[in-house]
Amino acid sequence: MIGAVPVAVSALLALASAVDSHAQEPAQKARQLSAEGVLEEVLVTARRREEIMQTTPIAVSAFNALALEYRGVTSLDEIERYVPNLTLQNNPGYTASSNVSTIYIRGVGQKDHLATVEPGVGLYLDGVYIARSLGAVLDVIDVEQIEVLRGPQGTLFGRNTIGGAISVNTVRPQIGGDFGGELGLAVGSDDRLNLKGALEVPLGDSLAIRASLASLEQDGYVTRQSDGADLGNEDTLTGRFALAWMPTESLSVDINADYSQMKTNAAAFELLGIDFTDLSQFNGLVASVPPPMVFIHNVTFAATAPGVPCAVTDVAGNGITSNPDSPNCMDERYLLDRGRSAATEIEDPELDVWGVAGTVAWDFSDSMTFKSITGWRELDSLEGQDGDISPHRIAHWTVEMEQEQFTQEFQLLGSHADWNWILGAYYFKEEGTDRNTLDFTVSNFLSGGAFDNESMALFAQATWDISDILHLTVGGRYTDEEKKFHPDQYILKNYFQGFSELVPPDHPLAALDAFFLQEGYRILPDLEKKIDVSEFTPMASLSWDVSDDVMIYGSYSEGFKSGGFTQRVFPPAVPGITVPAGLSGTDLIPTFDPEFVDAYELGLKSTFLEGRARLNAALFYSDYEDMQVQAFNSVAPVTKNVGAASIQGAELEMQLAPGEGWLIDVMGAWLDAKYDEIDSNTTLIDEGNAFERVPEWAANLGLSKEWLSSYGQWIARVDWSYRDEVYNDAYNTEIMKTDSYQLWDARLQWVSDSEDWTVIASGRNLSDEDYLVTGVWGLAFQTYTGVYNRGREYSLEVRWQF
Repeated sequence: MIGAVPVAVSALLALASAVDSHAQEPAQKARQLSAEGVLEEVLVTARRREEIMQTTPIAVSAFNALALEYRGVTSLDEIERYVPNLTLQNNPGYTASSNVSTIYIRGVGQKDHLATVEPGVGLYLDGVYIARSLGAVLDVIDVEQIEVLRGPQGTLFGRNTIGGAISVNTVRPQIGGDFGGELGLAVGSDDRLNLKGALEVPLGDSLAIRASLASLEQDGYVTRQSDGADLGNEDTLTGRFALAWMPTESLSVDINADYSQMKTNAAAFELLGIDFTDLSQFNGLVASVPPPMVFIHNVTFAATAPGVPCAVTDVAGNGITSNPDSPNCMDERYLLDRGRSAATEIEDPELDVWGVAGTVAWDFSDSMTFKSITGWRELDSLEGQDGDISPHRIAHWTVEMEQEQFTQEFQLLGSHADWNWILGAYYFKEEGTDRNTLDFTVSNFLSGGAFDNESMALFAQATWDISDILHLTVGGRYTDEEKKFHPDQYILKNYFQGFSELVPPDHPLAALDAFFLQEGYRILPDLEKKIDVSEFTPMASLSWDVSDDVMIYGSYSEGFKSGGFTQRVFPPAVPGITVPAGLSGTDLIPTFDPEFVDAYELGLKSTFLEGRARLNAALFYSDYEDMQVQAFNSVAPVTKNVGAASIQGAELEMQLAPGEGWLIDVMGAWLDAKYDEIDSNTTLIDEGNAFERVPEWAANLGLSKEWLSSYGQWIARVDWSYRDEVYNDAYNTEIMKTDSYQLWDARLQWVSDSEDWTVIASGRNLSDEDYLVTGVWGLAFQTYTGVYNRGREYSLEVRWQF
């Protein structure tokens, strides 16, 4: 089938050429090219002011609404293949939600959804920071532009942008524009049914509003055997509202509101393998040896349950031999064919997210502007997950999170003579609860607690035009933040209560009846712990305009990612038994420190062939200290500061318009990441391990053709992308490795002469590539689980513009 894809692609492009030969005239609305066939200028706000991308000394990728449409991008994670050194996945991890963002830029990011852990890449919607990864895989509905800034953005964007930042800006109503809108219907594979609508209404000469609404539905692609539910499905209702008001020529007010409700049948997890390793080998290497849940299940509950018992051979955990005639055993019988899951239904996920942003801009002189950006966001999430993917109760959990946040930013932008500058103040407040119920073989307990985070910052950045061709930019940000965590964690039920009275005192399982594992015993003290962090993050860059079309720049920047609290704790923290003697009070609540980076970058931005070609490239090196990585501590992975690391890489982006209506896009990325120092004794991570979710090589090649014929306007596009192999955890677990893969996508779009009607036929993953999107290793519950990609997809979309 792979070999047939280039043939199909060639046929599509041949069709484009054939039809083009009968074209009446060049495309008058060559959407990414000007009427002269040169590349359109790209504007970005990477430095918090509108600038031409080719004169901005930052590695930034930008996609306006047309570029997103040409690529068929409907969800934020789909831009991954077009941006160098970006990993952006919808990764459920230790949740069951089908909307959890995992974002890495240049090897730095975060995959955990916990509220006590911070992301490494900042995500902004209409200028407002989105603090949590749940619900952050935004649907690309009424989006004007997406910008991806690579490298630390600690000065202008602030906290938790150590890897970079992604800025999503929605469509602004046009004041003085026309009444209009559109309706769209899309159908496709797996019973996809998408309904979309937008309406824009001008209200006089100074006010306009816009509203959009979308219903997105698609069946899942993994069947849960117990009830026939399709896992990995989509059922989303999302809407946006925007208001633009300009009472005077110098004052503008923009209000943007969004709401999304997502309901699914749980993420499409499948069982990859079962680890029957003797876990005693980990003794002394982790804080406490995790109880091997599958083994305990088989030698206790499965061995004594009614009916045929589950046979075992070794009480130490080695050489488990299950009885195929026993329905009670947990073993390889649940390693089913692709697309089938033996999981138990726990709690179907439901996620509600909404927010409102207000931006006020006042040009109080010809050279100075005051801007205020205010944001309020809330999320409410509940989901359950079967971590063992079997009918047995070995690792079940529910995740319930409620979060609300308020942000306020003030900016003062100005210019004078050879200077332009920005001064700013920022405030962030977040609070909520993140509670998890975990029902394991040995115990049922409550984890999580309440969190309260507050951050304040002052920042400044200025650019001095030393000469007509030399420009120096310096800046810095001072951040002060306070984080609080109040754990609410205790044992709900001990399934081995009284077991110590039935077996000899030295029996390996007698410890499961310990006093600190009894109902009501607190895992962490019922106290609030606080950590404070104050950091200054500077930056400097120097750019040289070699010519009108070529710029070279070099930059240095620093960044940091906040520390936090360890909320996944089991067994309970008992001084002298499970934790060192002498600890008490809040000292029993574990924390981890911030991580820091010094980043160096050398870049090139160029335009040539009389505006028909654009090439941007960057080389970078980053030096990390106290790097945060997920490591195991008993039953689940927790964030730890593992040591020092260095990352280097190269990036290339090119666009070429070789002929009338033709456009070629090229992206290439190389990344080399390694640990320089690591505490292997307490993390089990080897210094030679590869970074998780970071491919060494990635590439994309896109070819599109626009033409005008007697049938209307046509746009054809084909994309090929490649990603190198990656590991899905820091331990480089082989069974959870994602092998390298290639993807082919194609799209044909027709627009009527009147521009009232649009029809789009598209295909994604045409070669039906099968690869692992994410993997989860449950050290204690001895299972490897993962989510594969959805296979080949086709869709047909019809839109009516009015």
